[in-house]
Amino acid sequence: MRFVVLLISFLLPNFAVAKTPLVVDIMQSENFTHRYQSFLNGRSPLDITDFHASTKGSHIEIVEMILLQQALVLGGLDRTIIFNPKPSINIMEYSDLIAGDSLILARSVWHEDILDYRGSLYVSEPLVKFGEYEAGLYVPKRNVHLHNLEKSQLEDLTVVANPRWKVDWRALHNTDLNIVSFIGPWETMLEMVETNVVDTMLINFSVSDTLELNFENRLYVPINNLKVFLPDSRHFVVSKRHPEGKRVFQALNKGLALLRANGTIEKALKQSGFINEKVTDWQTINIQMLNPGQQ
Repeated sequence: MRFVVLLISFLLPNFAVAKTPLVVDIMQSENFTHRYQSFLNGRSPLDITDFHASTKGSHIEIVEMILLQQALVLGGLDRTIIFNPKPSINIMEYSDLIAGDSLILARSVWHEDILDYRGSLYVSEPLVKFGEYEAGLYVPKRNVHLHNLEKSQLEDLTVVANPRWKVDWRALHNTDLNIVSFIGPWETMLEMVETNVVDTMLINFSVSDTLELNFENRLYVPINNLKVFLPDSRHFVVSKRHPEGKRVFQALNKGLALLRANGTIEKALKQSGFINEKVTDWQTINIQMLNPGQQ
């Protein structure tokens, strides 16, 4: 079937092929499409200049879907985007991208996770630069005794972590926390925190004014004044084997450079709460990974 589609595309006039939509993969399980449409509220993604969250849940995925489209257009590729929900397992393994069956993902990935695939994937300039990604140690709001701990008290706490999330795993291993290894869904890990199987979990800071996370009507808050630096950068990846891969990658990288230069990327990351200015002065408990020699 793929051969037939490609053969037909070669038989079409160039102008017709140029106007065909670009198919971009997203994670099916996260239902980002619904929240993306809610955030747009009828607006074109190309017209978005305010990136403050208006929907519940993590907002960075929505912002990345928008920045991706703006970058492609600025890079000279003005095509309609069709988002294609796919099971997250395929995206995590990058198998479809490597094979050329998928063109591009709608969200950025850790650079460390795709090092072994650079022969098959184009890797964009960083969307999130090394040093910009920070997260909090979230605990149930009802566990008041955990809200205001000193760094020296972390050696008494347990934190759940998935060893397959390499960057999180390395970051937490450079703290005094006691790691409980668990391979499974994010929701199950949070349930372990809820039921006091473990004390805490590393989670992106919430976009709420209080940094409070509301998940299924259960409330969680970060331990005050403590944060974790995640030691890697994040990038978009494009398939080298897809027939449109090279052209899309060139447009994407050109557009990202322009968005970085005009301040849009920094603005989007800050307004979305990803770079959370509320925690600027909080203590980084694994600071030695950011500044070698500093304890």
